Amino acid sequence: MKTRLKICSVCALFLLAITGCDLTDINENPNQPTAKVNYNFDEARLAGAFRGTLPVMEGDDEQRIKSLTIDFFAQMLDGGNYDPKNYLSNEDWNQRMYRRVQSAVSGLNIVIRNLTGKENEYAKTIAVAKIWRVYVQAQGVDYFGPIPFAKYTEVENNPPYKSVEDSYTEFFRELDDAADLLGKGSSNIFNSALSDIVYRNDAAKWKKFASSLRLRLALRLSEANETKCKEEVAKALAAGVMESAADNAYVPPRADGGWGADYNYTMFQITWAGPLVMSSSFGKLVEGIGGIAWEGSIVNQRAVWDNKSPEERVNASYKHPEKIDPRATVMFDPPYAKPASAAYGNAWAGLTPGLSVSDRGKDEYNRNYYPELGILFKDGAPYKSRPYDVFLYEEVCFLKAEAFLRGFAQGDAKAEYEKGVHASFSTWGVSGHAAAYLASADKNLAGTSAKFDDDIAAAGNTPLEKIITQKYLSLFPDMAMEAWNDKRRLNLPRMDVPASRNELLYDNSDRDIRKPANFIKRVQYPQNEIQVNKTEYDKGVQLLGGPDVVSTPVWWDKNKNYCTSGQ
Repeated sequence: MKTRLKICSVCALFLLAITGCDLTDINENPNQPTAKVNYNFDEARLAGAFRGTLPVMEGDDEQRIKSLTIDFFAQMLDGGNYDPKNYLSNEDWNQRMYRRVQSAVSGLNIVIRNLTGKENEYAKTIAVAKIWRVYVQAQGVDYFGPIPFAKYTEVENNPPYKSVEDSYTEFFRELDDAADLLGKGSSNIFNSALSDIVYRNDAAKWKKFASSLRLRLALRLSEANETKCKEEVAKALAAGVMESAADNAYVPPRADGGWGADYNYTMFQITWAGPLVMSSSFGKLVEGIGGIAWEGSIVNQRAVWDNKSPEERVNASYKHPEKIDPRATVMFDPPYAKPASAAYGNAWAGLTPGLSVSDRGKDEYNRNYYPELGILFKDGAPYKSRPYDVFLYEEVCFLKAEAFLRGFAQGDAKAEYEKGVHASFSTWGVSGHAAAYLASADKNLAGTSAKFDDDIAAAGNTPLEKIITQKYLSLFPDMAMEAWNDKRRLNLPRMDVPASRNELLYDNSDRDIRKPANFIKRVQYPQNEIQVNKTEYDKGVQLLGGPDVVSTPVWWDKNKNYCTSGQ
């Protein structure tokens, strides 16, 4: 009997222990989410937004939007014979950019909407979503002009087109909110720092990024609203912008073997049988400037990778300038092949922008005979994991230099200009040449020298031309969008007028480089907007202030000319 009682007692205790536990898990599907776990999908949405917009896109879209459109407009690179180089629109490519911008903004709206009201925990997450939303929206506005953006405060089925001026007002307001939110909340931006592929959960760096973005957007208004420009420049500088290369913003490619996952220029030039070559405008900016002698050791890395024999490669006798900006021979390699005729090619000169259809087929314009993008190999192999430049400290220096030079804020323009050049030379691994370069009065083919206070009354050599020329070079190659923005805003740096442009909109006999209207102003709206959204499209065109064509400037582009270079 005693034994039986002991057994019953043990069983009772066992059952008591079980009933003291939560047994409901037994009836739960392990493949379904439960309320017990914080499934914060908004973090994944935000992390995913860092990829998918300029300059970091899946290869197919990036090639069409950046390499074969924006790069043509900024005249940094020439990637082939496609319509945008002649200022003709490509409907499919316009739709790609439109979708990219709207999709990114839509995803960021969900993040902000879902986390609003939870600022105690997610203030910093909301802040970064707002910052990136401004970064993406500004790209869309500067690309097309007035476009619709859905609000995150409510769900809109068909948001109205908004003027560029109103969009910029919103950008600055959102950056105000983001700056405030970055100082609140008890948690990090992401649960895991690895999700933040830009700054690894460093809120202080995100604050500097936001202030630097404000400075960039403030200068965009220099010709349209100087009062607002000065106001926002002051806010940006007071809040604290990037202070060194440690604050640089990069986004790494996935480079995981998937299609379109490599650094896109590497994929275009090597896998897709490029090459991407120097434009004549770029060549004129780097030839002769800075007093640094040509270093004759550079080779075409793609030819080496392709096992071209020494006889087939461009050799040491290759013609080149006596002096060259030392960054240029890192940015570009000599041509891939020797030209078929000694009468053309075989010189450090870029390809003429906007070649006509009839000229494209001529052998003298074969891209293999021109300097090609030279940053795509590392340690003898294709550099597939090269990170994308999103925002660099040197750009901030040149933004400050312009602001100080033009009286938008108080400061030493020359000092910031020289800091920017030093930073850019360090980025390109030629920092040992920076001091001599900045002391040189040697001029490039546009008439611009590197020495800030040298002969500033000479054609092409004003302080503003120096600043924007150096800024342009520092933006190469990933931030060509900013280079195109400066070209439209200031008509700087000096560029060649494309050889052939859309004859319905441009007089191809007009070759005046000092005439801003000779260069492209925007990209047309996707024409399916006319089919599916005509009422709002018509309002957008009205807000644009001119016809929906590439020669109509956006609001902040006032067709100002600061180019003094000779023809």
